[in-house]
Amino acid sequence: MTVRAPGGIVNTLPALAASAAVALAYAVVLPVLPTVVATAQSPARMTAELMAVYSAAMVVTAPMWGRACRRLPAHQLVRLSLLGQAVAMTMLLWPSGTTMLLFARGLQGVFASAALPALQTAASHAATSEGDRSQRLANLSRAALVGGLFGPGVGGAIATDGDLTAPVLIAVAVLVLAAAAQLPGISSTAIVLPGLSARPRHRDVAVLLALAALAAAAMSVYEVGLATRARLVEGLSAREVGFMFTGCGVVMLLSQSIVFRPHHDPLRAFGWVGPAFVATAAGLALLAWLGGTWPSAGGVVLVAAGAGVLQPALTYWISRAAGDAQATSLGWRASVTTAGQTLGSLAGGVAFAATIAGNTALGALLVALLAAALLALARRRSPAGLPLPIPTHAR
Repeated sequence: MTVRAPGGIVNTLPALAASAAVALAYAVVLPVLPTVVATAQSPARMTAELMAVYSAAMVVTAPMWGRACRRLPAHQLVRLSLLGQAVAMTMLLWPSGTTMLLFARGLQGVFASAALPALQTAASHAATSEGDRSQRLANLSRAALVGGLFGPGVGGAIATDGDLTAPVLIAVAVLVLAAAAQLPGISSTAIVLPGLSARPRHRDVAVLLALAALAAAAMSVYEVGLATRARLVEGLSAREVGFMFTGCGVVMLLSQSIVFRPHHDPLRAFGWVGPAFVATAAGLALLAWLGGTWPSAGGVVLVAAGAGVLQPALTYWISRAAGDAQATSLGWRASVTTAGQTLGSLAGGVAFAATIAGNTALGALLVALLAAALLALARRRSPAGLPLPIPTHAR
C-alpha cells in the first residue's frame, strides 16, 4: 500500500508533546469544575454538561479535520489546534456565568478535534512496518495518558476551590509551548507497506468504530461518576479528587506499557481487547454499587487498566482496515469516540444516582460492555477482517 502525505512532523517529540498538551488542557480543570458550578440547581448535571459539550463539538468537527489531513501539512493543523485551544481556555476566566463556560468548553473541543487525526495520520504515514505503525499510534496514546495523568493532579494541587485561574494559565502555557515546537516535516513522503490492500474495508471499520465509541462512553461515565461521587458524596477536596484521577492515569499508563511494549505484535495486542471490556464493566459496577474507599479504588484500577488497552488497539486496527482512506477514518474515529464520550458524560450524571433511571442506565452500559467483549473475542484472529496477519517486521 502506498500512502502520500501532504506533509508530516519533523520528528516524534513535537507530536508527543502536542498529544500530551491536548489531554492536559482537557483534564486540568476537572477537579475544580464541580466546585465552580456548585451553586447550580444540579451540580452533577452541570459538570456532565461541561464535559459533554467539549465532546459534542468534537463529534461535529472531527470528520472535517480528518478530511483536511489529506490536504494540509500536519504541523500546521496541530499548531492551529493548540493555539485555538489556548484562546478558548482563556475564555473560561471571563466572569459571565455558566453560558460562557459552556461556550468556552465547546470552542476548546472544536480546536482539540483537529489535533488527533493529524497526529495519528502523520504517525501512520511515517511507519516502516505494521508493528512500527502500532507502536507509533500507541506512543501518541501514551503521551495523552501522561497529559491526562498530570492534568487533574496539577489542577487539583494549584487550584483554590472554585477558582479556575491557576489551572487555566498552566494549560495555556503548555499549549503555546507545544504549538511553538511544531515544525514542518518532509513534504509529500511515500511509505510502502507490502501485503495490504489500499481498498477500505468499510464493514470492519464500522465494527471497530462502534467498539471504540463504547469504550469512550464507558470511560466518560467513569470520569463523571468519579468526579461527582468523590466530591459531592465522599466529600473529598479538589486536590484529593485530582490525585484519584492521577492514580487512574498511572494504572492506564502501566497497562498500556505492558501490552504495547516495543516490537509487540498488533494481533496479540488485540487479544486483550475482550478482557479489557470485561475489566471496565467490573470496575464500573464496583464504583457504582459498593462505594467506600477500597471498592472505589478497585473500580478505578479495573476501569483504568481496561482503558489503557482499548483505544490504542482499536485505533491501530481502524487505521489498518481503512486502507488508503485512513485519514478520513481516523477523523471519524475521533468523531464517534467523542460521540460516545458525550453520551457517556450525560449518562454519567444519572448513572451513579441511586434511582431507577440511574440503575437502568448503568445496567444497560454493563450489558453492552460484556457484549462488546464477546464480539472482540470472536474477532481476535482477524480484527480488521484480513485473512492473515502481516508480520510486524515487514517493510
